[in-house]
Amino acid sequence: MDSTKKITKLTLESLKKKDIAPTPSHYEKEFLAQAKTLDKELYEEILQDNILSDLNYFIENLPEIISPSINFSNDEKINLYLEKINQNPKEFLSKTYIDMLKEITKERVKADREVLKNKTDDIIKLSNLMEKYFDKTILESTNSSEKFDVIKAELKDLNISNASYRELGQLQSKLINTIYSIEHSMQNNRVELSESKEQFDSLNKKIEELQKELAIVKQEKSTDFLTSVLNRRAYEEEVNKIEKKYEAFESNYAIVFYDIDHFKQINDTYGHTCGDTVLKTFGKILKNLTRKEDVIARYGGEEFLALINYEEEKELYKYIKRVKNLITTTNFKYKDIRIHVEFSAGVSFRKNFKNYTDAKKRADDLLYQAKKEGRNKVIFDNGEIL
Repeated sequence: MDSTKKITKLTLESLKKKDIAPTPSHYEKEFLAQAKTLDKELYEEILQDNILSDLNYFIENLPEIISPSINFSNDEKINLYLEKINQNPKEFLSKTYIDMLKEITKERVKADREVLKNKTDDIIKLSNLMEKYFDKTILESTNSSEKFDVIKAELKDLNISNASYRELGQLQSKLINTIYSIEHSMQNNRVELSESKEQFDSLNKKIEELQKELAIVKQEKSTDFLTSVLNRRAYEEEVNKIEKKYEAFESNYAIVFYDIDHFKQINDTYGHTCGDTVLKTFGKILKNLTRKEDVIARYGGEEFLALINYEEEKELYKYIKRVKNLITTTNFKYKDIRIHVEFSAGVSFRKNFKNYTDAKKRADDLLYQAKKEGRNKVIFDNGEIL
């Protein structure tokens, strides 16, 4: 008790001396700092209480976080996991329980994907069936009544998965009823339906053209016009995605900062058009050596940035060696000129830093160090040099 009173007094005096308002958050922070110095046991007790409080709050919200959104087949496993966590919250941060959470999440994603695939397959079944008979039966047949019977029979026998039965089962029934209605009025409306199909085909063609144009615009918006890798804006969006994955699943990735050596000399000697050709070729090589799950972008000028996922660090070293070997052994061609290109790079492992910003800054600093120490080298944040 005496220790607490003394720390309380020192806390208030310190806040007053620092001219800081004694709000609850300021008071708590300063009290913890004073306790750390004067009473280690009290400090550890407060710290442990805070950690348990935050942990309990997270666990309270965990059911909402991991609850299934589409497929509920994993409910029993999820409920069992939540029950175990609630019985012993301290075990939540253990490797065993984290591995269990990761496995549940993987199963949930797999199950949801399976449902979506089934639903898509079911829609395709219905769509293909209707298209088939619309073209060959309804518009061409002289014996509509007999053909309509075939359509109705196939619709009734259509094998729809359990994942889609409620939604598409209703659609199936509506289609059957629609066929009955069309059957009685088809002869008088044959010409009108034919015209409608032409309009539909024309509209569908325009929609496809618009979709292609939108896809091109989207790609142009996110791609560097010269090198065909991601531009800086698109890169920042990818950073947000990979950071969320890193925080949620503790996945490993590294930041690689590339810079072409003596690029200004290339521009000054052969011209900017030649420099553009070197940038295009450099970007193409990086893009070809980078997997789909990784990220490669032009950061500005002759600088490129890569986010490389890995399970073991040796995978990253192999990747860097492949890039270095290919770049240094490739003759960059411009007209009849062959140019030998080298590069410097800095590499930081994300797990070694508190946040992405610090990791990126370290990679940039290592790149600068590589250029300062003679260029044509790659320096890693653990001291390794290639």
